[in-house]
Amino acid sequence: MLARALVAAGLILGWAKAETLDRIAVSVGQDVITESQVLLDLRVAAFLEHKPVDLSGAAKRQSAQRLVDQLLILREAVDSHVTLPATEAAAGLVAPYAAETGYKTDLVRYGISVQDLAAHLLAGLRTLTFTDLRFRPDVQVSPADVRNYYDGLARQPGSAAAPLPSFEESREQIEKLLLEQRVLEALDKWLATVRNAARIRYRDKAFE
Repeated sequence: MLARALVAAGLILGWAKAETLDRIAVSVGQDVITESQVLLDLRVAAFLEHKPVDLSGAAKRQSAQRLVDQLLILREAVDSHVTLPATEAAAGLVAPYAAETGYKTDLVRYGISVQDLAAHLLAGLRTLTFTDLRFRPDVQVSPADVRNYYDGLARQPGSAAAPLPSFEESREQIEKLLLEQRVLEALDKWLATVRNAARIRYRDKAFE
């Protein structure tokens, strides 16, 4: 009995230590996102943008929200049988960065590994793939939509000083732009609905 009590006490102390070292930042139902995951996401993002790492509370909350969205997307992909890029795709995503001068030095400077970078890029690719497969087929842009957008540009102040290309020259580009905007709007609307339905809890102490 004493041995069991000591083991139990050791486990409790171990859990307490783990919570101190890597506490939960967000819980999404039974899934959790830890503070270390949030900090790693910020470090990789800073590496990709060639910017200093921002570890402010606001930046950590934005990162956590992004990770929550990625988790919700992965859940939906599994439930709806949407095929997302496999882990093997990450190598091709990392290759362009690996070819840059000072690549390994920068990884060390930002405190991240090749695996961290690969996982971050793969998560982004999976989000894009899910968005395209789930929402793009239902999005439509009519000729009237394209025309109205072009006319709106033509009415903007300063358009006379810098004339726009003709409507026919602009048609394809505007159609693509409107399509991308509406796909992203569909994703945002879906995420808002799913977030409201999910049991998401942010731990304020992780964002101080």
